[in-house]
Amino acid sequence: MKLKYSIVAFLVASSFSSYAQQSSVIDNEIEKISITGTRLGDAPVGALSVLSRAEIEQINPASTIDLLRRIPHLDIAENGNAGGFSYVSIRGGEFNFTLVTIDGVAVNDSTNSRGGGFDFNQINPSAIERIEVYRGGINTIYGGEAVSGVINIVTRDSSEPVLTLEAGNNSQLNASLTGSTELAPNTSLLASVSTQNKRISSFEELNSHQGMAKLSADQNKANYSLLMTYNQTDVSGFTEDSGGPLFAQPQVAETRDSDQWLLSANANWTFTNNFSLSANASWLNREETIDNPGIAEGVFSGIPASVVTSEYERAELDVFSNYQVHENTLLIVGANIRQQDGKNRGTLDFGFPLPVDYDFSQDTRSAFAEIRHSIDALTIEASLRYDSPDDFDSETSFRLGASWEVASNTRVFAVFNQGYKLPSFFALAHPLVGNSELQPELSDNFEVGFESAVSDDIRYSLVYFANQFEDLVDFDAELFTNVNRNQVDTSGLEFDLSAQLSRDLSFIINARYLDIDADEGVTLRKRPNISGNVRLDWRYNDFNSSVFVDFRDDFLDSSIATGFVRLGGHAVVGASSTYRYNEQMQFTLNIENVFGKAVEDAVGFVQDDVEARVGIVYQF
Repeated sequence: MKLKYSIVAFLVASSFSSYAQQSSVIDNEIEKISITGTRLGDAPVGALSVLSRAEIEQINPASTIDLLRRIPHLDIAENGNAGGFSYVSIRGGEFNFTLVTIDGVAVNDSTNSRGGGFDFNQINPSAIERIEVYRGGINTIYGGEAVSGVINIVTRDSSEPVLTLEAGNNSQLNASLTGSTELAPNTSLLASVSTQNKRISSFEELNSHQGMAKLSADQNKANYSLLMTYNQTDVSGFTEDSGGPLFAQPQVAETRDSDQWLLSANANWTFTNNFSLSANASWLNREETIDNPGIAEGVFSGIPASVVTSEYERAELDVFSNYQVHENTLLIVGANIRQQDGKNRGTLDFGFPLPVDYDFSQDTRSAFAEIRHSIDALTIEASLRYDSPDDFDSETSFRLGASWEVASNTRVFAVFNQGYKLPSFFALAHPLVGNSELQPELSDNFEVGFESAVSDDIRYSLVYFANQFEDLVDFDAELFTNVNRNQVDTSGLEFDLSAQLSRDLSFIINARYLDIDADEGVTLRKRPNISGNVRLDWRYNDFNSSVFVDFRDDFLDSSIATGFVRLGGHAVVGASSTYRYNEQMQFTLNIENVFGKAVEDAVGFVQDDVEARVGIVYQF
């Protein structure tokens, strides 16, 4: 039986089991395992940022990519303000080196031209409980995808029925309805529907609609959850590398229509005080049609027009045991099976239609182990993973980390990770530029950090990181194919400071310095050396307000029309406010780019609008 059918059976069984046992009484609630960076239960040794539901409501973002801008040390760029691709880089790594997961389920699309990127329009902020971002290689947990970091989006389990309506300039219309109900003791069902609409011009428009349902059940010695999400997104905007509204030829927008289904189930059983078992099964299906008008030749060679439909399907089963070997020693051993299928159907317009059809499948079987041991104030973590993917040699990843509590409010830590990333389906199998001989990209990641609390109200941290990426996939214009050839070293410092200035006033600053050393002829785009953000939160009675500043220095980018261009740095100011009118009703106000600063995330895509939204939140 194919893996995906086995997983569907598991999903159905988990759902039935969770409902059938719903009347059990919880004697000992099972702690839910944090899945960003470790399965060991607590936060992993290393640099981890978490954005809570309370902060999400305060920020009140229009989209998930806007929400990620509030998380420190992420390089984020967009082609335009509504219909373009978005990019997230961690510590100078390639954009497809960042693994994105929803409740621990990987959702990167290996068939797209970005080599495994993720469209953040696929998840609405109204459905998000928190976002966990682990900065650093973590291949031992996720396999050959998490080369420079992980963004884990955790969906909500429960909510009072809440209706949110928003409107703003640029034809912004956003709405969401979220709520949960208790079906029986210890069993709840949450449902969420949302829509996001935005129109900048006849060339740039976004329409996204999402539905989510989540069934959760807790019993004595066991808990279960079943998640289903669906997203449908239609966007139009100038294509990647076209030069945007300023330089694109022809002046015709690309359109992208996508549908994504995600179904996942999680089960945890506790057999004794020292032993438990967990199983996670998931199925992802994404289909996207892109009508690209092509790009005329400029400084670089042009791209022909195309109409391509891609479909990506991923089924995964993950089972592991959790064993308390000793009071101070915890061991996890498990296995993973992953099946991926991708296909493209379409044509390129060279004056005649040229088919670009391909099918590609890949199965990977893995075994992994993690251990944590504590000796007084010292905690040591080690993990090892063995992957056996189709058509490639087996790969072994390992990670070693240590944390030392120097004092009750101060710790130092160090982590080393060695991992890899398999070439994407697009890089391997595309009929024109694909190369089936490509080998995995390799990585070594190191970080050492220090964090301390000066008092109950002031905390700060400083982290140094160094990464080496080898055999990076690159396009060879002479051979007209993808090849492994480049090496890139990145290093830098991350600084964070938070201060509670008074009962109603708090302050946060994050800053990062990045240094890139690449092979001759290699230019990494959209990676400023200095970047960061500042946020001031203020509360007065029923008012909550935030003022934030995103800053970065200049950086290199390119387009086909212009070649390489250095884009200027900026400091952009935004603000958000909420006013609670009564127990049921709340009003919101958001202003992005308060001073109308001209921001150019990509060549030719200038955003200089003052963007405002007003909304109402009604709790039934």
